This record gives sequence, C-alpha cells and structure tokens, in this order.
Amino acid sequence: MKVYSSYSFIFDNVQDWAYFDNAFTHEQCDQLIEYCNKQELIKASVGKSRSDDQVRDSRVAFVPPTEFMVPYYERLSDIVLSLNEQFFKFNLHGFGEHLQFTEYEAPTGKYNSHVDRSYGIGVRKLSIVLQLTDSETYEGGNLELLSCVEHPTLLPRTRGTLIAFPSFQLHRVTPVTKGTRNSLVGWVNGKPFR
Repeated sequence: MKVYSSYSFIFDNVQDWAYFDNAFTHEQCDQLIEYCNKQELIKASVGKSRSDDQVRDSRVAFVPPTEFMVPYYERLSDIVLSLNEQFFKFNLHGFGEHLQFTEYEAPTGKYNSHVDRSYGIGVRKLSIVLQLTDSETYEGGNLELLSCVEHPTLLPRTRGTLIAFPSFQLHRVTPVTKGTRNSLVGWVNGKPFR
C-alpha cells in the first residue's frame, strides 16, 4: 500500500510588518496635516456606520487624489510596491479606497483591537500608516500589533515613517493621554487570498 504525505506544506514567509523611514519630510507632513484639517473631519465609525467611543474615539476625513494629493498618492504607491516586493509578496491592485486622515486627541483618542478587513468592502491586503505628528508632542497613541496579546509589538512613532502590515493583523492605537496624534491611513487591495 502506498502512503501519501498529508503534511508536506510549503509555508509562505510573510512578514508581520515592515516600515520605510523618511517616507516624507517634516515639511511635507506639516503640509498634509494642514491640507487634511481643511477637509470635513467627522466622527470615526466602527464598521460602516456604528459609532462607539468605547471602541474608537477619533475624527477622520477621507482624502481623494486631488491635484494636491496626487504626488503623495504616487510616493506612497512607490513605497508600498517596494515594501511588498521585499516583505509580503502579495498580489496587489492598488488603493481601492481614498486615504484616511485620522486625528486622535487626548484624553481619550484611541482605536481598540481590530483588523482592517470586513464584509462588504474590497479585499484589503495591506494596511499602511504614515506617522504625521512629531512623537515628542503627544503621549500614548501607540500603534501596536497584537500577534501576541501579552506582548504587543510597538511600531515606529517617528514622524514621516510609513508602516505596512497585512490587513488581517490584529492591531490597535492606544489612548492618547496628552496632545494630538495625526496619521494618514490607507488600504491596498487585491484579489482574495488563496
């Protein structure tokens, strides 16, 4: 009788996260904050429409690729393609949604544990976060991955740094206890994983 192995899988070597230092200068971060603050900031929801301050307390504006934003979209796309090639190797289509400017204000600005995938939206494969605010001007507001809940991974806080991670990664933003933290968030879509 011939015996077949049922355990000889080849596993993907997908990084938990990656980052790109100095994706944007301090001046560019200031310009982004100024531009985005002129947009209509609305209370962030959980899912499509539900508001819940216990889960998420922030204000957001969705920022389309206007004439001002096109160079930022292009730069982000270039960096994402580079990070994806080095660390994730996902089959990506591009930004399926507008970028999201987020403002977390003390004393309660936060977003508890969540993943960036949901029913009824495109297949989000990579999540990106651009740190816009100087980390010396606020306290708390840490972006953390929760691969191991007992020992979360603190992601870089450096202004101008772009962070990327698979959208299925559990993550959170801890409460901002002093000051204001701004970030620019995006989701890169692709075909369903298989």
